[in-house]
Amino acid sequence: MIAGHLAKKNGYWYMILQLRDDAGRPKQKWLATHLKVEGNKRRAEELLFAARREYTDLIEMQKRNSGIFFSDYLMVWVKTSQGKVTVGTYEEYQKCIHNRIAPYFEERHILLSSIKVSDILDYYHSLYAKGLTGNTVLHYHVLLRKALEEAKLRRLIADNPTDHIPRPQKEPAVSDCYSPEECRKLLGVLRGDPLELPITIAVLYGLRRSEVLGLRWGAVDFERGSITISHSVTVVSIDGHRQRIARDKVKRKSSFRSLPLMPQVEALLRETAIQHYGTQEPPAEDYVCLCENGQPLMPDDLSLGFQRILAKNQLRRIRFHDLRHSCANLLISARVPLIEVQQWLGHSTISTTADLYAHLEYANKERNADTISKMMLE
Repeated sequence: MIAGHLAKKNGYWYMILQLRDDAGRPKQKWLATHLKVEGNKRRAEELLFAARREYTDLIEMQKRNSGIFFSDYLMVWVKTSQGKVTVGTYEEYQKCIHNRIAPYFEERHILLSSIKVSDILDYYHSLYAKGLTGNTVLHYHVLLRKALEEAKLRRLIADNPTDHIPRPQKEPAVSDCYSPEECRKLLGVLRGDPLELPITIAVLYGLRRSEVLGLRWGAVDFERGSITISHSVTVVSIDGHRQRIARDKVKRKSSFRSLPLMPQVEALLRETAIQHYGTQEPPAEDYVCLCENGQPLMPDDLSLGFQRILAKNQLRRIRFHDLRHSCANLLISARVPLIEVQQWLGHSTISTTADLYAHLEYANKERNADTISKMMLE
């Protein structure tokens, strides 16, 4: 098995593997564990052992590449991607490869060395036949392309068959959302519920679930009347281990934003601070959204609790993430320009906003057309 050891960097554990380049010269490969140093040494050692084992398997594959099944290669490739991508992305890679992609090719006993364009196309056709969307097929296409590109780079294959396949077409996103009236009704039934604060924040600010849970008291400025979105919290499952990932960065640079503190949210925040701390100046590092036992609220608890509220009050069922779309609907219904909707929601580009909410903006166009028509008839 290849050698490796742990190192500390910026308060986190990193794995360092001792590899060799194509010329046989020693080289080090650094892989992130995304684990803080304090209290995580044993878990970091487990990840190091797994990484050493998987890279050893990959090197062995290079030595006997003619007999490697494509499904086996995919399982090893996804393991070696750990540390190269964020924990959340790695979790998604793992689910797709383990549950959707590798089993198909395993059943067909296709060798990595003999993978053809027709094999990949047949797989895509099978996905469409099952009713999967173009967006899902595109997602799997991107994964297969990455895996096969690395196989080509490692000289396991001479050509990447996905290079010769047209990129699957992404279908326009149609988001579900509440109308302004439904939003008012939802906010009305929340009063006194333990989840009143996080759901109200999601409706009025359109925050992602990870941003709601990542909101800390240090981001709330009562004096200036603002909240800053700069921290996120997610929970991922890696190799059967659930990990809570807290990051001092949000989805992308544009997601970092400061927003005005609305009166109803300010009142809820002050009420929450008094309830949990007996003061309106809680510790800056503490999380705003807590369970009734005072522990940070977890993603599943928030989503399941939201569904409980909808069922209890006979409200139309939507996902928690659809509250973000509902906020966009509120803004667009008020004829807020798309560029301002983009900035409010923290989208990376205005095209993202337009793609998601063009169908909502069309209602404004209809109102404008009606206005012009009536003016001409006067």
